[in-house]
Amino acid sequence: MTINRRAQRGVLIALTPILLTLIFVLLTLILDGSRLLSVQSSMQAQVNAAATAAADAAQSCNGPTGDIDEMRARALAAARAVGFNGNDDDLLVSAGLLGPRVDDPQSLRFLPKDPVSEIRQTNSALVSYTRSEPLSRLLPQSLFDPVQLSVNAAARKEVVATLSAVGSTAEVEGGLLGGLIGDLTGVPGYSLDATSLQSLESTLVGVGDLLDNAGVADLADLVDEPLIDVLEAVRDSLGGAATPAGGLIDDLTAAVGVSGLNGSAVFDVVGDATVSGDSSFPLYDLVTSVVLNSVRAANQSAMGLLSLQLDTTDSTVISSLVSTLDLLGDVDVTLDIIVDEPPRIVFGPARQDENGEWLTKVRSADISIQAGVDVTLATSVVGDLVGALSLGLINVTVLDSISIPLAIQVGGGEAELIAADCARGNSNTVNMDFATQSSVVEIDTGTIDSSTGAVAPGSLELDILRLKAPLLPAVIACVSGDLGVALPAQEMFQDIQSYILHCPEGECSEATVSEGSTGDLQGLSVSLNNIALDCSQGGLTGLLGGLLTPLTGILEGVAETVVEEVTGTVLGEVVSPLLSSLGADLGGVSVKVIGASQQRTQLIENVQL
Repeated sequence: MTINRRAQRGVLIALTPILLTLIFVLLTLILDGSRLLSVQSSMQAQVNAAATAAADAAQSCNGPTGDIDEMRARALAAARAVGFNGNDDDLLVSAGLLGPRVDDPQSLRFLPKDPVSEIRQTNSALVSYTRSEPLSRLLPQSLFDPVQLSVNAAARKEVVATLSAVGSTAEVEGGLLGGLIGDLTGVPGYSLDATSLQSLESTLVGVGDLLDNAGVADLADLVDEPLIDVLEAVRDSLGGAATPAGGLIDDLTAAVGVSGLNGSAVFDVVGDATVSGDSSFPLYDLVTSVVLNSVRAANQSAMGLLSLQLDTTDSTVISSLVSTLDLLGDVDVTLDIIVDEPPRIVFGPARQDENGEWLTKVRSADISIQAGVDVTLATSVVGDLVGALSLGLINVTVLDSISIPLAIQVGGGEAELIAADCARGNSNTVNMDFATQSSVVEIDTGTIDSSTGAVAPGSLELDILRLKAPLLPAVIACVSGDLGVALPAQEMFQDIQSYILHCPEGECSEATVSEGSTGDLQGLSVSLNNIALDCSQGGLTGLLGGLLTPLTGILEGVAETVVEEVTGTVLGEVVSPLLSSLGADLGGVSVKVIGASQQRTQLIENVQL
């Protein structure tokens, strides 16, 4: 076989330019491909910076309101700082909501929101950038159409506040909370002294430790766990049942109705909020919420109203009243409690839901109290009345005991977190704004129906004395009337400025937003209205009635003084502080910011819309 080498050389000569051209084109395309990737990478960096900056102007991060114009301005400034040189209109900025996907909670999705009507529902910004780029810088551009490079990024920023409407242990009248716990757990005489109460308030439960002991990844998962399991996890976080705080939590696992509840009874995590493991909350707030949930369970069971006897012999408030008002011999107070809605610890951001309602709301407790106030008049007052009635044959019996039935209904006040601005740069603080609505309070003379919680009103009727003469019917002198209670004027506090997010050298202090007078009701006015010296048996009539007419002023004066002073003191110095300590302020609402965290910016690239 003969090989034609001259023909082979001819083929090689003909193919070499083609091969060199192909190699050049391939090398050019490789270089252009790298260039396009570099351009796209630079575009991605620009939209990442733009989205991160724009998220500062979302509702959840921008203070009073989100602002799409500010989003665009921030996005453009940040993009230009890292090399963006296109037209302003090339960057498309959208406001929206970045959160877990419904079908895959482990992934995030961006939901655009109308920049005008829905801006208050936003927690993030999406920035898109599309740029036309030649396919090649070396090859003739007429041969190849330019390519469209598109990138986007969404960033989320928000402050997650931890709020509670539970009051302070400083408001607790000695032994009351311990008495409640004892009744609910079946341990009579349960004791919580001032030191124990202060320890509860100063003891913080770390969210990270709680989640570890509960075996769940997020606080949002904990709300679906049985409350018994949550309490056991709290107990373990506190060092077990052998510690004083852990022992109290262990006791509460046996409280009435707790076994039928889950974690949502005491915790509320709203708006897909991610609660930092570094967050914490006071143990006292958790204990109070559990106790009031248990009281409600007791109310709904055969137990009905939960009765709590106040030991007034140890009450500095009552003893001070008795010593200053010489009409009084003794005052005893019994409180019957019904709970319609216990307070909860709430975690959430400052933005609205899809219905235009603020997500993060914290409510003080809805509580009604039936107060039985038994008053014994001083011996000197009784003697003076008997002396004034030295009427010979007339038999005078002085009734020196007065009962004042009070029905106090406190509809929970509410506070909504309507604004929070994120910490930026070297700032370690955030400002928060609240819209508050004070408690609705009704105070009547009457009793509470244990099955419905409704008040059965009734006039105050006080038998003062009974007279009996030979051959004449007995005559009763009594005072009837209705209580009039006026609460002091309201004052609103809505802003919390410069709340510290991170406290490396100690615990962050609480901040409080309140409306109305809480704890002590300075200016509380109580009056006895529609006073009448007439009883259902006929009252002051005939001869004996005429004999008693000069004493009318004395009887009315005694009744008015006793009822007004005792009722005012019991309401202002006993009932109101107790309600405040349980999270149901009388005539106001007080909400504590017990923590706030700002997660690192969440950024996702190439968002699927």
